[in-house]
Amino acid sequence: MEQRGEHLDIYQLKIDKAPTMAEIRLKLTETEYADTGKWGSISWLINGINLEDAQDALRVDIRKLPKDASAAQKAVVEEKRQKLAARISQFHEIADAMTEGIEVDAGTEHVDDTRFCAADVEEESREAEDLELASEETGEGVVAEAMGIWMPSSIPNPDALALGLGPLQAEELQLRQGQANDCLEKLRQALGHKAIIYRQHFRSADSTWAGTRSKQEADRCRIKIDKCVRSYQRARNAMQRLGADEDTLNNVYQEIQPNQLSVDREVTEENRYGQGSDRLAWFWRVNNGRNSQEDAWMDEFYRINWLKAKARWQRWEEELSLVRHEMGWTVSWFKYKKEEWEQRLHKATKHGHRAYAQRQVLLWERFLLNAQNSFKDNMVIVT
Repeated sequence: MEQRGEHLDIYQLKIDKAPTMAEIRLKLTETEYADTGKWGSISWLINGINLEDAQDALRVDIRKLPKDASAAQKAVVEEKRQKLAARISQFHEIADAMTEGIEVDAGTEHVDDTRFCAADVEEESREAEDLELASEETGEGVVAEAMGIWMPSSIPNPDALALGLGPLQAEELQLRQGQANDCLEKLRQALGHKAIIYRQHFRSADSTWAGTRSKQEADRCRIKIDKCVRSYQRARNAMQRLGADEDTLNNVYQEIQPNQLSVDREVTEENRYGQGSDRLAWFWRVNNGRNSQEDAWMDEFYRINWLKAKARWQRWEEELSLVRHEMGWTVSWFKYKKEEWEQRLHKATKHGHRAYAQRQVLLWERFLLNAQNSFKDNMVIVT
């Protein structure tokens, strides 16, 4: 009889849910005055995180500038710098009100990890020269994309507690966790999308034009992946400064390594060898609160990996059953050979034949006892 209903639940994905930044923001907004005695602290913290993302986007725009950038292209970048600098200045004015005028150190200056930057070293060195040149031309000490943004995480946790900024740090810690969860979700979707591109488009491209279009789409995914990783790194570094416990940082929000961002070979090389020892990177085991199964790329990615894992498990289960039966067959064969030589011993009439048959009986009996002792409680005897 076919099983339906709850019996089909084994085919559903079971992924731990982690709260999104939006959910955490809503929860904190409802209780922010009771926690900190101030209104607007959550919006201010969110604005600071958005400014960090805006700085990252501006640095990307600068890295994309060609070596012989036109005056119009440079003017666009300079306008973005001025607008971003104004936003940062306004943010720091609100910070003075939030901290009630407490004298604090300069804000945190974020340095992009070169392993997760789409531009090459030459472009990065050119960007540094451009930054210095722009600072000299404008007379500013630091350009907008390199400005330090003061957040509660800019102060070590013990010092913040002494200054009475503990509640603000507690709120930022929760928001940073939501930021990390969102980044991991976007990272999984981008990696899944890139894997499908390689499988369906890039490998099967039948023309130079199609291959170029697929490569451009894969490059856009790579840029999106790098952006997610850089944002995750900022969130994780902030959590470290905010006093997050080591267990959370080592098990839940681990460091992301470049080799973990490769295209999953379960999708691109379905017939390769050595699949039995494959393991997905740690961030595939954590999911945020959104129903990511609705995403078409994630659907396909999880479906393929789940079916591969299920097939491996079934092969292992079949192999175990075969080995256990082979143990029983081996014991039965030794027993059969022993009984066969016992019959020959009884029928033998010559002394030489009887001595040889007796030796074979003892030999197969020894094989039988050794096999029974070795395979005890593991073999399956089929009668």
